[in-house]
Amino acid sequence: MLSDLQVKNFALIDQVNINFKQGLNILSGETGAGKSIIIGALDLLLGARASTDVIRTAKDAAYISAFFQPSELEIINDILAEAGVEKEQNGILIAREIKANGRNRTLINGQLATLRMVRKISRYLIDIHGQHEHQLLLDQASHLMILDAFIGSEIEALQEFIKENYAKYQALNKELTEIDIDDAERVRELDILNFQIDEIEKAGLKPGEYQALKEKYQSLSHGEEIYQNTTEVLNAISGDDYSSQGLLDRMAVLKNKLESLKDYNKNLAKLNKSFADIYYSLEEFSFELGDYCSSFNYDEEELSLIADRLDLLNSLFRKYGDSVEEILDYLAEVKAKKKKLENIEEKIAQIKEEKNELKNILTKKAEKLSEVRKERAGEFETKLSNELQDLAMEDVRFELSFQKKELGENGIDRVEFLISPNKGEELRPLSKIASGGEISRIMLALKTITAGLDQVDTLVFDEVDSGVGGETAARMAEKLVNISKNRQIICITHLPQIATAGSHHYLIKKEKGKNRTYTHIHSLAEQQRVEEIARMIGGTKMTEKTIAHAEEMLDMAAKEYTAVKMSKSKN
Repeated sequence: MLSDLQVKNFALIDQVNINFKQGLNILSGETGAGKSIIIGALDLLLGARASTDVIRTAKDAAYISAFFQPSELEIINDILAEAGVEKEQNGILIAREIKANGRNRTLINGQLATLRMVRKISRYLIDIHGQHEHQLLLDQASHLMILDAFIGSEIEALQEFIKENYAKYQALNKELTEIDIDDAERVRELDILNFQIDEIEKAGLKPGEYQALKEKYQSLSHGEEIYQNTTEVLNAISGDDYSSQGLLDRMAVLKNKLESLKDYNKNLAKLNKSFADIYYSLEEFSFELGDYCSSFNYDEEELSLIADRLDLLNSLFRKYGDSVEEILDYLAEVKAKKKKLENIEEKIAQIKEEKNELKNILTKKAEKLSEVRKERAGEFETKLSNELQDLAMEDVRFELSFQKKELGENGIDRVEFLISPNKGEELRPLSKIASGGEISRIMLALKTITAGLDQVDTLVFDEVDSGVGGETAARMAEKLVNISKNRQIICITHLPQIATAGSHHYLIKKEKGKNRTYTHIHSLAEQQRVEEIARMIGGTKMTEKTIAHAEEMLDMAAKEYTAVKMSKSKN
């Protein structure tokens, strides 16, 4: 429900804070007091187009915020999470700031949001009925949903079957679109795939070979330098045919001299051991270096073959991947794609057959669903017409228009509500009705027969009592009370019959200050409520009779509507 509404610097409102309650909330006041301002503020908050004209004179910005505690909080939080808006555990806070410089802001739970996001979640929060655009039930797309909800469990299994299997049907359509290509294109694609497969397979790639080839190429391409330098080092250490002594020979002499001194003291023994270790390490190194020099083989032909192989691999890298492993993975993908294309005709035939079978089943189910809808449509029309006649629309005609459409997740029906409010007028779409009062009464009638079917917690009725009075007003009040058992109702009214039915009463009053006019809203205590009802009965001049009449009406309403609630709960 709508718990709190704050409006600041909006039209004649300096600042008001309203704490709405569960049940039937009544807003009343003299003509021109600013009752429509509240509706306008809510309308703007929930996504209507903003104009700087709404900003109170001499102020920089108008501000509206509302805190909702919806029953569908989990659904709303899921929607907000997809948009990156953090959820609140206790409710939803929506705020909108209209600035004179045009830099307006919308916030959800204190975070910047778009009006589109606000509109998306508002359908779960509030439904405003009056002379404005925010009317969920006037959306023709919702008419089928309303009828189906009215029919109820009788069609639930059919609806679920159609929705579930239509999703499968759509998936088959998508798969068919993705693979259904003409023969010429398929041949061209197969030629490309065959060329790629042949080129990669002919290369005979082996994992890890590229790095090994690079290392070998590096070695062979510097073969002369490697052989010359390693041989020179080896000769310097071990000696050669032209030198009687190498480094090892000279070190051997020095090693023997140190060894002859090792017994004289510990330091000399330690130094002798260190030198001997160096000598033997060098000797071991000379053996290894000699083996390397003996086995080193510089082959220009092998170098050329390795260079060619590296060129081939680099060419494949540019086409198919950054490594041998990636190219082999790509080869597997290409082979799978080739196999799919080679079997495409068989696959297409299989999908088409499956799709046609599923469509035939879905069509039969959708036709059955359509039959039930049309059978129950008469009952829906009768009930709504009766409710409207109770609401001073005696000559009303109401019908459901059925049109066949392409098979979809809701079947094959397009439903639209048609209405003729007055005798002699032709039936027209509900969305074309011009009178705000008629719209509100139609909405009230719809809500009466479909109470509890939608997901909106709060209903706002503006001018719901336009053009009615007496017994009709009393019946209208009864309907509002009945709906308010399960929904929060906010009703702007000028009729005492409706005002006395309220659970809570707020007075909207225009007051003149020294230099400005202000609109204020007050929650009425018991005696204040009597006085407001008396004003609604007799105008600004209250008498003892109007006061007594007001008290009597409130007393009768308390008894009557308590009885109504008890009677409805028993049923």
